[in-house]
Amino acid sequence: MRSRFLLLGPLVTLLVPMVVVSCQGKSASAPPSNGGDDGGEAGVPSLTYTPQGCQYSYTPPSSLAFQDLSLDDTGPVDPTNGVPERVRVGLGGGTTMGQPGYADLTTTAAFTWETAESDHAAKAKLGTSAASLTQTQTGYTWTLQPSLGNTLAYFHEVHVCGLTPNTTYFYQVGGGPSGSEVWSATQSFTTLPTSGTITVGIFGDARDSDTTWKAVHQRMKAAGVLLSLVDGDIVDIGAEESLYAQWLGDIAQPGTPYFTLGQQYILPINGNHENDVPTSFANWAIPGDGDYAETYASFTVGSVHFTMIDDQAIGEGPTSAEAQAQLAWIDQDLAAANGDRANHPFIVAMGHRGLFSTSLHSTDTDVVAARNALAPLFDKYKVDLVINGHDHEYERTAPITNGSPPNVQPAGQGTTYVICAGAGADAYSVGTTDVPYRVTKTAFGGTTPYVGVYSLLTIAPTQLSLVAYGLKASGSQPSDDDVIDGQGASNGLGPVTFSPH
Repeated sequence: MRSRFLLLGPLVTLLVPMVVVSCQGKSASAPPSNGGDDGGEAGVPSLTYTPQGCQYSYTPPSSLAFQDLSLDDTGPVDPTNGVPERVRVGLGGGTTMGQPGYADLTTTAAFTWETAESDHAAKAKLGTSAASLTQTQTGYTWTLQPSLGNTLAYFHEVHVCGLTPNTTYFYQVGGGPSGSEVWSATQSFTTLPTSGTITVGIFGDARDSDTTWKAVHQRMKAAGVLLSLVDGDIVDIGAEESLYAQWLGDIAQPGTPYFTLGQQYILPINGNHENDVPTSFANWAIPGDGDYAETYASFTVGSVHFTMIDDQAIGEGPTSAEAQAQLAWIDQDLAAANGDRANHPFIVAMGHRGLFSTSLHSTDTDVVAARNALAPLFDKYKVDLVINGHDHEYERTAPITNGSPPNVQPAGQGTTYVICAGAGADAYSVGTTDVPYRVTKTAFGGTTPYVGVYSLLTIAPTQLSLVAYGLKASGSQPSDDDVIDGQGASNGLGPVTFSPH
């Protein structure tokens, strides 16, 4: 996973990262591999990227088989085929809370983009004015062989540290030889504040309709969110790079009402349709390093500690080495978060599989395996809210603890589970049997007035609140949609709020 960076001071012009090329299991400072068979496993080249001014490093796992790994250089860039495409803003950093380099949305960002042909240009220019991009940072590049088909994809990524919280930065990405550099259009994004009231977008399962996907992003833009968290299945087939190009290209069009790509942080976690293939990891920057990079991460937003969990291995092979490593990290991360309640009183976890769904996947073997592995940890550390996807609907439980059936608890004494999965996926039916632990459910599609669902999570210093919306095809902002859960909902259930333990 992309490693993260803490500030070591202000950015300086033309910062140079360190690279380590691995050879036969040994490391030494050296120029980057340009695709040769001089390191990694079975001839796969290896590169370690240490962004200047950041207290973390990132080494792409050999299992991703990235080729032509290289640091930024001044080689030629074609003025047409070297133009950066689909620039997105993610996050790098460490995954150990309290340690140097731990992921921080208030001071760091990672820019990922593609070009139509291979080059090694990987620079980002930033500033607090579009007319003065005075800070420059360098990154690295790689070539991806998608899991399906023979079309290569050419990726570039730059991590930047030392930013100021709650500040809008203008930037361009690109690079090349002096005097003939090729740059993207100027965009802007805003780092998150350290405190106060912060609204985060929540959605997932976009894989069938890019029209709905665009509409959800239109709502995110209208709501002014700085960060969107996605609970998996952005595309239908994670191995098809062309689907990422289409879905991301759809929200990367300046002048459109849904233009959010490159304008806000977007942090997704893989679902079963991504299937943990190299293509799914190439397209995003989220914190982490090591063999299972980007399959788990955590960070804080205001008063909330977020834990992101790729539950593919946990669901499909809960006794595998990967699943056991992930579960050990989750236990450690949630223990640290639970011990930090004085500073961050809320814990929210996000994964793909709906652990307590009553819809179509509720009894699937992989869902049950994920529930058996994860729910006891959520109980142990008193996680306030778990957000999932997978079943294409909206559904919320009462506060519960794990059991068969789940045990309903008084307010504030269990974990609330929400499924919010309607950013473009085909509609599923909701569970028709009433169960005591389910508070509300909403379907979309068919005869309903909705084409999807999404949520806004508002984080305040001493309260966390969720509002879920039924997405209408004719609307353009949250006020045009129906509130299906939370403050203002017509079901009479009242606000969905959480108070500190």
